[in-house]
Parts: sequence; structure tokens; C-alpha cells
Amino acid sequence: MNEPQLLKPGENIKIVITDGEVLKILKTIYGIVPQSIVELNGYDDRNYKITVKCPNTAQVDEYVLKFLNSLDSKDTSLMEGQSGMLLFLNSSGVTCPKPIKNVNGTYFSIENFVSGQHCVRLLEYIPGSILKDVHPSPSLFYQIGKFVAELDRLLKNFYHPVYDTHQSLWMFESIPSVKKFLFAIKDDAKREIINTIFEEFENRVLSISHNLERGMIHGDVNEHNIIVQHNNDKCELKGVIDFGDCQNSCYLYELAITITYMLIVSRDLNVAGYVLAGYNTVRKITDDEYSLLKICIMSRLGQSYTMGTYSYLRDPKNAYVLSSLKDGWEMLMKLNEESEKETLNKWTLTLNNYNHFISGSI
Repeated sequence: MNEPQLLKPGENIKIVITDGEVLKILKTIYGIVPQSIVELNGYDDRNYKITVKCPNTAQVDEYVLKFLNSLDSKDTSLMEGQSGMLLFLNSSGVTCPKPIKNVNGTYFSIENFVSGQHCVRLLEYIPGSILKDVHPSPSLFYQIGKFVAELDRLLKNFYHPVYDTHQSLWMFESIPSVKKFLFAIKDDAKREIINTIFEEFENRVLSISHNLERGMIHGDVNEHNIIVQHNNDKCELKGVIDFGDCQNSCYLYELAITITYMLIVSRDLNVAGYVLAGYNTVRKITDDEYSLLKICIMSRLGQSYTMGTYSYLRDPKNAYVLSSLKDGWEMLMKLNEESEKETLNKWTLTLNNYNHFISGSI
């Protein structure tokens, strides 16, 4: 098993690839002649939506072709783990991408490009809208909270040894390493605020994280990775994509990550109460976890702001990395202005009121 590695400042890991190379990969590695190829958003990876019209029929199949960054591509056991997890979840009834075998009968391959060696994978495309493109209701946030807890409970039945040691900069445990990227934030006041948050997180949470309940988590339930569908006049949760940040970690972190991005997409602090209401129907958050929830959310906002700023500094053409920076900073400042007690009491009130509403008490 390869030793886990973390991104270093200044390191180039994103693939450099031409349209012709994408087409060649599809034909030679997957035996596919596409009707269309459209590049999708991506952080360190590059993703393409592939449309294939079946010969002699009107059927159209859709896939996502993924070219992983060179850092993640070094650990082939991670790709095996991710493929195994997606197959396990699909067989368990979860709507998520299903890996497709290539012409050699494997779920991924390592190919050479001008930027180095990169892992190539093909997955089924999940149709629907991403959460960022709709107007979520309290009911949808409730569904998301419940889904996340159900997903983590289901993943208790999945194991792959790669997740015993897997690390990345997007894990909460890596926040001390994220400090190395704070130089990208040119505003001294912003940089100091985030550094102070990180230090509080290390002192209050990392120091006792070994006492928190752990298991396999998705690790990146955000507004781009949640797929929704319209059912009559309602917008409902359909599934989740992008399992690249799956990890063995604290359940508190999964909840904090989910709430973080729900705050960003809604720009409303009260939304956390709806997510909590749904989550608590499956897994009751403990008092100790609840007391640490706010600092975890603030730390994730700081982590996202820092790495987003750094990534844009390295690649100004990739507007995707900026997508949540402005709203994320706004929510971080709102949380920073309130006392922890005030915020948690507000969320508890929202949670209780929504529970009364859905039970018909109001």
C-alpha cells in the first residue's frame, strides 16, 4: 500500500489534456464513439459528460469520464476502494455513480499524459439537477440531513483497507497542514481570522477527536454533489455524487461538512436546524458533538476559503474554485459575530419548531 501524501504549496497535480486525447481514451480504453463531450466542473480533477447514442435505437446513454489528479492517481488502492464502495452502495439501493469496466475488464487504468500519470475512470451519469441550481426548501434540507446519516449508517457495512491510512488536505485532520496555504489570502485581517479559527479547532476538537464516534463518511456533501429531482411541485433528494473524499473519520465532521455547504447555498444560518432535524431521525448527535459543531463548521468554511483562494491563485481560469468563496465568507462572518451559545440555541429552536411542524403539532 502506498504511503499517503498531501498536496504541497506550488505542486501541479491537475491533468493537462487535449480534446483529441479525451476522444482517443474513449475509443481505445472504453470502445465508445461519443455523440457529444462536455467538460464539467472540477477542482483538481477533470470531468467530462459523455453522451452515446446506441446504434439502431433511440436510446441514449450518459457517462462521466474522470481524469484524476496526479497525486491521487499514485495510490491505485484508493481507486480500488472507491470502486468497491460505489458498487456496494449501488447494490444497497443508493443512487450514486456506478463504475463502468474498460475494455480490459477493470474499473480504472493509469495512462500517461504530458502532465504525468493519471487515473482514468468511467462512471454512469446521474441525471437531475444539482442542489446549487434549485431553491431548496426546509423539507429538502431535512431530507439531506436524514440521507447523510443513513448513508453513514449503511457504510458501516463497507470496508476497504485503503481507508485505514488515506489522507488528504480536505480532511479535518489535515487542517494543521492547510495553514501552509494561508499565504494565498492577501487580506491580513481575513488570514488572521481563519488562523485563529484553525487554532481553536486544533485545541478543542483535534485534541479529543479520538473520543468521538467514527466510521466511513462521504466527506464532501456539498451543493455541487447533491442531485435532486422535481416530483410534481416538490424538489426532492435523488442521490449523491463524487466519492473522492470518502474517508474513515468522525461522524461529527460529516454533519459539519454537510451543514457548511447548506449554509453557503442558502445564506441562512437557520438552515442548520433543518439539517439537524433530519439527521437526528437516524443518528442522534451527542451533547459533546453538538458543543463542537459550530467550530467545526467555521473551520470547514476557513478550510474551503483557504484552499479555494490558493487554487484560484494557481489557476485563475478555473472559476469553479471561486464558486462558494464569497457566500462562504459571508456565512463565516455571521457565525463569527454570534456567541456559540446563541448560535446553538438558535439551531435547537429551529430543529424543535420544524419537528413540531412535520408532526402536525402546529
